[in-house]
Amino acid sequence: MHAPTPFHLLAFATSFAMVGICTGLALGAGANPLTVVTLRSIGTVLLFIAYFRMVGVGLRLPPRERLIAFALGLPLCLNNYLLNVAMSEIPVPLAVLIFYLWPAITSLASWLLGKEHFRWTSLAGLAAAFGGLALALDVDFTAAQAHGVWCALGGSLLWSAVYFLMGHWFAGRDTRVPTLYMTLTAAAVFVAACLITRDIELPRRASGWAGVLGVPFFYAFAMIGLFWASARLGAVRTGFFMNFEPIAAILLAALILDQVLAPVQLAGAALVIAALYLFRAGGAPRSSGASLSRRS
Repeated sequence: MHAPTPFHLLAFATSFAMVGICTGLALGAGANPLTVVTLRSIGTVLLFIAYFRMVGVGLRLPPRERLIAFALGLPLCLNNYLLNVAMSEIPVPLAVLIFYLWPAITSLASWLLGKEHFRWTSLAGLAAAFGGLALALDVDFTAAQAHGVWCALGGSLLWSAVYFLMGHWFAGRDTRVPTLYMTLTAAAVFVAACLITRDIELPRRASGWAGVLGVPFFYAFAMIGLFWASARLGAVRTGFFMNFEPIAAILLAALILDQVLAPVQLAGAALVIAALYLFRAGGAPRSSGASLSRRS
């Protein structure tokens, strides 16, 4: 098979953006965040297992690594839920934009813990990321929208923690099977939460069902593409193109969800996106493994 081209990489980034768009469709049609994230997790697990079986990837892990992967699924689970709550209360592109503060948060933690060397390029990226977010949030929010902002920020913090811990436990490793075990944990927690709370709200329109069904397929396609591209090109080069996701989310949300950011928010988005490329150019944060470069 030929090496992935920039077109492939941009397609994978766009597919990641479509996860948020499909989530927005489902939530807008009456589904609640818990239902959407539960169905997404179950669908993703089934698609991952089918893909791994098809390509002959073994699903076994040593007991210690399996336990670590299951444990890392807990913060990942909360990250998934918070992002879905955020998308139910604020525009999808804004939620994605806030989530993409995670490289800045990870770099800051790496400096404080002595895991990364200080770089002026990364410092410029840090300033641009938080300055851009300040501009993006320079609008009047309702109480519910403010809650959505905090949920998106919490999701970013949790993903940064997962990424950092994956870098500690699985550095330089193929993270496909650990990612599957983490997703299994999330799916189990969400199913249990649905059974306990009975807080299940399914979509009431066809567009919502299209969103529910599309979420796991777009996510699995993007992750499988990311696995392939990272193995062929390396995680850093692949991750550079994944920064297209917030751009795609802004464009697709305007086209499909009719969610348009204000001019000041778009200016902030441009700064945050520029910061992502500064972080990649500066080499931070380092890759945690062969392919894990975003939330699951």
